[in-house]
Amino acid sequence: MAKVTIRVYQNTNSKSLAFGKYYGAVKHTSTIDAATLCKHAAMDSGIEETHIAVVYDALLKQMKEQVCNGHPIKVDGLGTFKVGISSEGWSVADVQRRYPDFNPETDDIKKYLSAKQVKEAYILFTPCDAIKNALRAIKFETDKTEWQDVMEHENENNNVEP
Repeated sequence: MAKVTIRVYQNTNSKSLAFGKYYGAVKHTSTIDAATLCKHAAMDSGIEETHIAVVYDALLKQMKEQVCNGHPIKVDGLGTFKVGISSEGWSVADVQRRYPDFNPETDDIKKYLSAKQVKEAYILFTPCDAIKNALRAIKFETDKTEWQDVMEHENENNNVEP
């Protein structure tokens, strides 16, 4: 069973409606790089690590190429990666200012809108059902090491005689 440690933090953004509230956040451990992932896969599969690394590199190259050409990539057992965009919204008035010949009564506004509205592209990831279920099964534990100093300080204050 998977286990994830959380830490507690306080929102210190005074402009936020949640200012002063306490939240939990995942306490991440070390990041696993591609070489380590290939090493673990080699141990699980009995295939040489160098062979796994070559396949991994080729697979990653193809995934980048295909997703950047608009093809969603479904990785069975993991999920789907696809391109998403952030775009600028235009009103009818915006289109009229930019294109004086635009007539909202007779013209289809869509033909005046273009890729120029795109501000940025990013990757959307949708986990598969198996990952969603695995996430629901994670057991969380609190990182109590950050409490040690507070608890020791409180114990010292309680043991001080007036």
